[in-house]
This record gives sequence, structure tokens and C-alpha cells, in this order.
Amino acid sequence: MEAFQLKLQRMKNYKQQLQYLLQKPIASPQFRQIFLECDQYQMIVQVLIEAKSDKISVVKEQLKLFGLLAECANENLSPQLPMIFTHLLKRIKDFESMSCVCTQVAEIVGKIVKHCCFDGDVLNSILKPLMNHLNQNAQHALCLTRVVQFLSYEILEQNALFLFRKFISLLNQQNGKVEILEGMAAIILSVEEQSDIFADEIIPHLQFLLSNQQWQVKKMALDILYSLVVLQKEKMQDHSYFKELMYELKSNKIKQVRDSASLILDVLQQNNQIQSNNSQQQSSQTQLDKQVTSVERQTNYGGQIKSQSQPQLLINTTNKQSHSNNALPPQPQTPSQQQMNRLSQTPAQTSKANTDEKLQLAVEAIQLLSGILKSKGICDSAETQQIDSILNRLNERESYKQPAMKFSQFNDTETFISKEAAEILREFKEKQRSDYLR
Repeated sequence: MEAFQLKLQRMKNYKQQLQYLLQKPIASPQFRQIFLECDQYQMIVQVLIEAKSDKISVVKEQLKLFGLLAECANENLSPQLPMIFTHLLKRIKDFESMSCVCTQVAEIVGKIVKHCCFDGDVLNSILKPLMNHLNQNAQHALCLTRVVQFLSYEILEQNALFLFRKFISLLNQQNGKVEILEGMAAIILSVEEQSDIFADEIIPHLQFLLSNQQWQVKKMALDILYSLVVLQKEKMQDHSYFKELMYELKSNKIKQVRDSASLILDVLQQNNQIQSNNSQQQSSQTQLDKQVTSVERQTNYGGQIKSQSQPQLLINTTNKQSHSNNALPPQPQTPSQQQMNRLSQTPAQTSKANTDEKLQLAVEAIQLLSGILKSKGICDSAETQQIDSILNRLNERESYKQPAMKFSQFNDTETFISKEAAEILREFKEKQRSDYLR
């Protein structure tokens, strides 16, 4: 009982201190000390609401105390937020002709949201009194905009669509369009990954807003359009009439409007160029895919290149019949295993014509593969030089220029060609599988 009486007495003392301080020029450090020491926030809010003054300067200082209280109490002030917001909105109505007071109220609203609003229930308690005043004054729309701007990302993401549609419903009112569009822009920039939903909601209204007589409204509408052009390139390509509007607004008498229109035109042209380049690349890719239909590596060294309606590189094993009779396809082998197979299957001696055919096949295979790699841009400069070096070394070998000498150097030539060709084929297949010919 004594503890309760002591607590009650302390609360009365804090209340008297607050009332006394409110009658003098307001000094923030004194109020901050009380706000940090006393946790009776309902009493504090009630005293601040009851403070009355007709002087604009005093009213502005009194309003600042709500922001200071939110900074000191943080989420502990959440139960008192509906009462605070109702009072702040009433202050806007009382001083409707005083734009400085109304603007300050909106800033205090933003500060309170920043320090105290951390879940959806608190947001709903804030929005309830605010929604009842939105159609009365442009400053009420500004208050809603400040709520959006100072909400945490998690809370805004959960309520973005509801708030955005609320802003759209307010576009028909005569006043507050700039403040409304500012809030919509804040939502789009905050949840840019999901901005396609909001694009569908706002695009039907943008053409009307861009023809508004107030240049500030045009400027805010252009800011939203710019965000959509950057974030939703493909969607905005379907609305070509915006490009015509930008050409018209480039000659607007207001510099801010002209600059924004020019910037949007530049982005639209860049998007068109990127889309055109992508289309050309896809067309070239399709054409090349048709030309190079298959690249196969088999375990045996011998093979042939078949020319059909489209060029193909097909290195086949000489044991075709045994492969065709197998029910299951052969298991893939590592390059080292394939190399050993090739060497083990190489005869000590072979005919001059057969060896010449093998060597010609390897040279043509490397030439075709190197051409494909270069045309696809897969090789960098070092790899291109390496391929060219292999070709030069092959062409410079006496065994290639003078087939009669192949018999004395057959094994060495066979080993060299098989290693180089296998390495290029392996690199090409890896690049083909991972990046280009999926």
C-alpha cells in the first residue's frame, strides 16, 4: 500500500513539473529528463494534449514534444498512439490556414512512426483516425505519406498494396495530389521487386496526371513514370503513348518538367536498343544452333565429318555395328580414359592414305571448333591465340606436308593430334553445356 501511494505521489509530482514547464518557454532537455524518468505515458500524453495556446510559436513547440516523447519511449508509447494521432489531426483542422503548423504535424507523425510503429496492429491503430480525415485536407494526405516513408520495410511490404490503393482512391480529390503521388512513389521505390503490381494500378491514371495544370503534379507523375520505366522495362514497352507525351513535355515551360521528360526519353530509347540487341542475338543464336546440330566424341580415334543439309562435326568409332546393337548407350569416359583407348587402338603401322585421312580430320575438326568458339565469343584472346598456335603447329609439321614421312613419326604424330584435339573438344563441350547451346 505504501509503495502504491509512493508511486502515485511521484506521478503527481511529474504531472506538476510538466504543467509548470509548459507555462514557460519550452526547453527540450528538461522535458527529455522527465520523459526518460517517468513511465506513466498516458498521464504525460494527457498533460501535453491539455496544454493550450493561441500563439503559433508556442503551439509548434508543444507539438514537438510529442516527437521527443516518441524518441524517448519508443514502442512503449504504442498504446497511446491513437490518442496522440487524434490530437495531431485535430491540430491540423484548428490551424488549417497555417501551413507551417500543418507541415510540422506531418513531420511529427513521421517521427512517431519511425520510433514506435513496429507491427501491423500498431499501424492499424495509427491508420484508423487518419483514414477518417484524409478527404478533408491536403495535409492529411501528407501525414499518410509520412507514415509510408517512415515505416519499416517489413511492415510496409505487408501493407503496401492496401496503402497504394488508398492513395489511388484519393486522386479524385482536388487538393493534395502532390502529397498523394509522393506517397505512391515511396511505395514503388521501397518494394521495387514487386512493383509490377503497382504499375498495373497506376498506369491508367498517369496519362491524366501528366496533363494536370499544376506543374508540381506533372513533376511527381514523371518521377513515378521514371521509376516504372527503370523497374518495369518490358511492361512499359506496351505503352508507347508515353513516349509521345515525353516529346510534348520536353518543350514545357517549367525546367523541372523538361528535364524529367528528357531523362525518361533517354531511358526509353536505351530500353528499345537493348530489346533490339537481344532480338538480334536470339536470331543469331537460333541460326547458329541450326548450323551446328551435334558435336560428338567417341572413344576410337578414327572418324569422319559428314556434310548434310547443315554442317555437322561427327567423330565416329569404326566399330559402329557393335554400338548400334547395344541396348544401353556407352557410359561416358574421362579424357584420360579416352586418350588411353585411342592410343591402345592405334596400330603400329597403317596405310599412308588412312593416316593422311586421320590427320586431315583432326585439322578440320580443330578449325571448325575454333571458328565456332570465336563466333560465339566463348574464347578470350589468350585461348584464341592458343587455338591458332595449334593449327600453325599442325600445318608446319613435316608429317602433314610430306605424307611419306608419316610412317617413321606415326606414333608421335598420333599422340600429339589426339591430345590437342581432345583438349579442344573437351573445352568446347563444357562451354556448350554450361553457357550457350542449352
